[in-house]
Amino acid sequence: MADVPGQRQNPTAFARTAASLAALSLLPCLLWLGRIAYTGHLTYAHVLWNLFLAWVPVLLAWVAARPASTPLWVRAWAAVGWLVFLPNSPYLITDLIHLRPSGQIPLLYDGLLLFSLGLSGLVIGLTTVFWMEQAVATRFGRWVRLAFSLGAMGMAGFGVYVGRFLRWNSWDIVFRPVAVVRELVPYALHPLLHWRGWAVAALFTLLFASVYWPLRALALSHSEGSA
Repeated sequence: MADVPGQRQNPTAFARTAASLAALSLLPCLLWLGRIAYTGHLTYAHVLWNLFLAWVPVLLAWVAARPASTPLWVRAWAAVGWLVFLPNSPYLITDLIHLRPSGQIPLLYDGLLLFSLGLSGLVIGLTTVFWMEQAVATRFGRWVRLAFSLGAMGMAGFGVYVGRFLRWNSWDIVFRPVAVVRELVPYALHPLLHWRGWAVAALFTLLFASVYWPLRALALSHSEGSA
């Protein structure tokens, strides 16, 4: 999380951070391939697709946080897309619900596979929040960036609930916006009737924030020490 492409305007910063995230994402892929080699079954094949979706916010955040030479309308749409697709990254944590004895391989192995998958998604998502926060700070100031990062993590928490329990996907907002809005409006109008959904969203938001702030502090201290 230490490199901020939008703030430093340095393409190598993005490449260096992206390489680190790719290395982290490689672990669940290798564990999945090892599982296939051992069992001959394609269980957890969703790992690759979910990882792909988790990486979409990386590209969008990079575009949104680019220097001012990039047209404003391009960065604005990328920022909107980033916010829409951001829940796909921490959503990988919820794949832990698929963990159960299979009789094919030790349960601990599958546990490590799904844990590494969730960890990858969480770190990927929070890294993009950090990038966007720094870009917002450059343009609007430090207090706005704090509200922005908290709001983004809150929306990601609610997005995880919407994806896991209501079974909507990010692209449904593009292709089926009316249906999505129709189902979500009652959550805003009658929050007490949908308290379970808000409780799940709050728990995920708390998890994201509790991981984000220590990593953010570490990234900022590293950046100041390198200056």
